[in-house]
Amino acid sequence: MLALLLVALVLCTLWFKTSSFLHTVRRMRWLFLSILIIYTFGTPGELVPHFPVNIAPTFEGIQLGLQQIEKLMIALAALSLLLTRSSKEHMMLGLYMLLLPFKFIGLNVERFAARLLLTLNYVEELAAEDKNKFSFAQLDAIHAEDSSLPYVHSRPDDVVSFQQLPFNSIDKIMMVLLAALSGMMIYWSFL
Repeated sequence: MLALLLVALVLCTLWFKTSSFLHTVRRMRWLFLSILIIYTFGTPGELVPHFPVNIAPTFEGIQLGLQQIEKLMIALAALSLLLTRSSKEHMMLGLYMLLLPFKFIGLNVERFAARLLLTLNYVEELAAEDKNKFSFAQLDAIHAEDSSLPYVHSRPDDVVSFQQLPFNSIDKIMMVLLAALSGMMIYWSFL
């Protein structure tokens, strides 16, 4: 089931010409390899026969490692589709709508979503300034030198407003499909 979902999402990313997914997968190849090695050699189970070293991988470890890699790739493909097909404002509106129930336990949803949007705007400006000179030392310098940042304090023209849009027919279809898929997964987990 995971393999089918992965194939469907990868085909969607290729259909929408999402090059960021392939770039991200290429950059994460060492993480995938380390996950596979850790699961393969760290999971107890039936040993792979005729392995030339004293430490042998297990069939269960190989299966679990590949399953974890599939899950990560599914998440990456879905995130890549979300980031390329949705605007930042629509994502913030979706996050705002998802977090609305937490308003009843005291979370200030409006403030959280507005701060997240302003942070994303600032990170986008920082990344656009000079991509070649970005380093992690710049992140350390942020705490040390607040005055060097161009937009630390709020500007008068920074206004965040959330306009709730009605659902389209494709949104309703996707919600029904996701609800059906979730229901099927819950049903299969009890079998």
